[in-house]
Amino acid sequence: MALQETYTTHEAATLLGLSDRGAFERAKREGWTARKRQGRGGGNVWEAARMPEKTQLAIRSAEERRALESVPALAEPSVPQLPALTQQALLDDKRRYRALAKADLVGLYLDWQAKFGATVEQKQNFILAYQGGAWGKLLAELGPRISWKSIERWKLEQSRAKSVLALADKRGLAHKGKSMLTEQHKTIILGQVLHTNAPQISQCARRIQQRCKAEGLCSPSEDTIRRWVYAYTRECFDEWTLFREGRKAWNDKCALSILRDWSLVDVGDVVIADGHTLNFETINPDTGNPTRMTLLLFFDGASRYPLGWEVMPSENVACISSAFRRTCLTLGKFPKVVYLDNGKAFRARFFEGCQDFEQAGFLGLYRDLGCEIIHAWPYHGQSKPIERFFGTMHDMEVFTPSYTGWDIAHKPARLHRNEKLHRKLHERLGGRALTLEETHAALAYWFNEYAARPQATTHLHGRTPAEVFQAGVGPGVDADRLTLMMLQKKIKTISKDGIRLHNRLYWHEALSTRRHPVLVRWDWQLSPYTVLVYDLDGTPICEARDRQHYQIAAGMHPAVRVLGTAEQQRDLSDALELKKTQERAAMGNLSLMAETVVLPEARQRQLTAVQHALPAPAPARKVAELSAADKAAIEAAKSAGAQARAALDAPAYTPSSLKRFPDEAARYEYLFTKKYEQGVELVADDAAYMEVFEQSQMFQRNYKARFDAMLELYQFRQDRQAV
Repeated sequence: MALQETYTTHEAATLLGLSDRGAFERAKREGWTARKRQGRGGGNVWEAARMPEKTQLAIRSAEERRALESVPALAEPSVPQLPALTQQALLDDKRRYRALAKADLVGLYLDWQAKFGATVEQKQNFILAYQGGAWGKLLAELGPRISWKSIERWKLEQSRAKSVLALADKRGLAHKGKSMLTEQHKTIILGQVLHTNAPQISQCARRIQQRCKAEGLCSPSEDTIRRWVYAYTRECFDEWTLFREGRKAWNDKCALSILRDWSLVDVGDVVIADGHTLNFETINPDTGNPTRMTLLLFFDGASRYPLGWEVMPSENVACISSAFRRTCLTLGKFPKVVYLDNGKAFRARFFEGCQDFEQAGFLGLYRDLGCEIIHAWPYHGQSKPIERFFGTMHDMEVFTPSYTGWDIAHKPARLHRNEKLHRKLHERLGGRALTLEETHAALAYWFNEYAARPQATTHLHGRTPAEVFQAGVGPGVDADRLTLMMLQKKIKTISKDGIRLHNRLYWHEALSTRRHPVLVRWDWQLSPYTVLVYDLDGTPICEARDRQHYQIAAGMHPAVRVLGTAEQQRDLSDALELKKTQERAAMGNLSLMAETVVLPEARQRQLTAVQHALPAPAPARKVAELSAADKAAIEAAKSAGAQARAALDAPAYTPSSLKRFPDEAARYEYLFTKKYEQGVELVADDAAYMEVFEQSQMFQRNYKARFDAMLELYQFRQDRQAV
């Protein structure tokens, strides 16, 4: 429906569902253009052509609804009459090409006559040569059923019309593009097919025929109705989509796309964030049940490089913060613009009692880092370039053992009802839900693979995302600052078995003597089996380890002394030795406190009580002075005792080649703790191993930041002890 040229303030307010004052304020806000009203009454009117596109669409939709409501109750809902179909060209391309082929054959026919004569025999010879394939392309276009008399007729028609198109086949053109349906027929058809429930044409045909009979019109066939509707949808596709599918579908299918030129920005200038529900199942660490986790990803617009990401049971603010922290660490600088989704998680509560980011201070956290926030348009996929990346990622998802499909219509056969065969095949092929660690590994592997692919059809012009990204990496950021600001955290209480988090127990020697609430921070991508423990005032305590993963007095056979293997018995011995170490430490602390604090105080109390109860003591007897030999013997005994005690208190160190570790990272962590925390001098093989592992890509990507932070922590403790 075409808009009016102008609208009064009252008319615009009625159509937009506003008061007159509200419409006037909107006109001022959006910059409507006013002009003097012609005719009686005067005043100003608003030009519709100068209104914003969204305002024009709202007015047009309101007028269409008003037109539908104005139809009599007896009739079905209809719409105002649309413009007539555009007149089609008389000749399509197929007819034109065939006419040109006929003209070429006429030219060859005349050349043949000029060379061999125009006798009937030569004319027949020409046809035989043509049918024999002398001019194969013409034969394929026109077919073999052509006589020399037909060619003579074509020659005559061409000469009379003085045009090659005179040879075109004009059969069916008399009524081509014309419909036998009247305007009333078309109105009835549109009234039925333009329905908000989007019925099929076959479902509407019977109602249309009934309405035509009731109006005294000839009843069109279903094929006729279908052809006319098809022609209508080709010329009025926007209105067809808006009526049957809604505004979002119209925006996706009809609205003009804004083409962004990402070559105009540098790496890190614009970072896009969005959430994606993975199309495969992962074991939820909180519940132990398989679920489709949510991937939260930050994506660099200039290089198309996946930056920081997080996998969580649902899209939440903790997930966003953790992913953004990794984004800054990977980028080596803080982004200038962060393009956030308009979803619930990005506008949800960050702290208890806050309804949005502004009140929670979440956006201020970004701005404190020098980042500007832009929110995407709601339900507008074109404003989020990362959506195409998620579509490409389906190449990885489809080959996971727990793939579920991207929608109901495309789910695997095993998920259909009564598909026992495919369920058995799925189980035999190793189908299962992935662990969170396996999900992290699978995503990281595919991201690296994607970053190494050359992209010829994008603004990268044949370069890989990794190449473009590496050229724009920053000098680095303060990892400790980001850790304190954005790492996931939770307050837990220390028990004798450690800290329980997400159905796992984490333990460290420094926690043995503590029983109080602590702040636990973790990053399961960089370190899936460790957590950072802080006092509530932010003072670092330790990095606790997963007891089950590191076999810290865990996983014991119930009857290991009788039924256990040699390895299980060694594990039991290690666990018992750990308990003895705890006991020795506790007893050592007890002895130290007794000798330095408790016993001196007790002796002082006793001495004070005796002094008040007894008479003054007699003069002390003179003690014979020790000889030099006796003094030397005593000093030697003291020195031997000190050496023995130092040997007992020195940290135990066993070369890593003589111990068992679950992976290379665990071996490195063991050596790292011995060298930097306990100050043990490593053997040559262990020192060489640490140097080689520190140069590996796995260490640089996954562990370097964590161990650098631990090294800074150890240095801080040493500096504090020195003071």
